[in-house]
Amino acid sequence: MEKKRRIVIALGGNALQSKDSAPTAEAQLEVVRKTCEHIAEISRRGYEMAIVHGNGPQVGIINNAMGALQKEDPHQGFTPLSVCGAMSQAYIGYDLQNAFREELLDRGICNIPVCTI
Repeated sequence: MEKKRRIVIALGGNALQSKDSAPTAEAQLEVVRKTCEHIAEISRRGYEMAIVHGNGPQVGIINNAMGALQKEDPHQGFTPLSVCGAMSQAYIGYDLQNAFREELLDRGICNIPVCTI
């Protein structure tokens, strides 16, 4: 049995945003979907991979939104930056996982597990 080649694909937080559109969740998801087309092709070629990502711009947006919410409603309380970071990590991982899995299925590849850690 041939051993699969393993690689790590690192995506910076800025790489997940389009320079041609506003930094919205919808625009980012479109970039993620296009990125996963390329990642699925790498997978099809026999690579086993780990995909890691940054979250700089995303955590900043969430932190600003939480600060604005607290100003609007002081009862909401303060949200630590570490919690904003966890939020951004979770949703980026979720979007990457779903987009990658969908792209694999579109290519008829059903035997490769995809998960977010």
